[in-house]
Amino acid sequence: MSDAPVAVVTGAAGQIGRRLLDAFADQGYPVVGLDLPDALPAGDDRFVARDLTDAEQVRAVVGGLGRIDVLVHNAGLSAIGGFEDHDVTTHAAVLAVNYLGPVALTQAALPALRAARGRVVVMGSVAGFAPVVGRPAYVGSKHAVTGLFEALRPELARDGVGVTLVHPTFVTGGMSEAAGRVEGRGRSTTGQRVTPEDVASAVVEAVDRGRDRVLVGRTARLSWHVHRLAPRLYVHLMTRRLKDTP
Repeated sequence: MSDAPVAVVTGAAGQIGRRLLDAFADQGYPVVGLDLPDALPAGDDRFVARDLTDAEQVRAVVGGLGRIDVLVHNAGLSAIGGFEDHDVTTHAAVLAVNYLGPVALTQAALPALRAARGRVVVMGSVAGFAPVVGRPAYVGSKHAVTGLFEALRPELARDGVGVTLVHPTFVTGGMSEAAGRVEGRGRSTTGQRVTPEDVASAVVEAVDRGRDRVLVGRTARLSWHVHRLAPRLYVHLMTRRLKDTP
């Protein structure tokens, strides 16, 4: 049996997910990619089909993995539009993927992570620490998962398990959405975008260096500092750039 550390990535069939699998594999990790059955590429044995919003499927897949050194919560779901554009069902769907999925998977994986003194990585987004106009369901879910793992960091540290929060700015290619996009709501992105390769490289480096937080892209770094030093200015700039600009 190999002693190489194992990396597990959710949302692995997406653009960032595939780059994460490749980046960890390049570092010598055996990799396991989790995603929905209809999303998986044919003939790639790195992938396992699972619905991470189903607690039974989550427990089953973790039970079959054995060793887990790095668990990357990369699966994500958005919803573009104003608060009144999306009903409770849409909010629940976004929370199920972005928040409850990581809760269930982390709980199931904790014994393996403790045994390996491993690390949990959460794809948090700028929306995890600051308001982003035009996607309240997504922002709420990302604030929730960011807050959860901030709280878990000292708790898990007692068992030698690290937590890394990754906050990219807008990524080229976008992500799946829980409902049809509402037209006429202005721009959906702003600032310089980063590529899936940028995000994957930042994640692997953060794991290697044991970092608690990574801000990926110039816009993410500016947002972090402006939101903390001048929150009203941040909201003004974000609102002007996203809400009112065609």
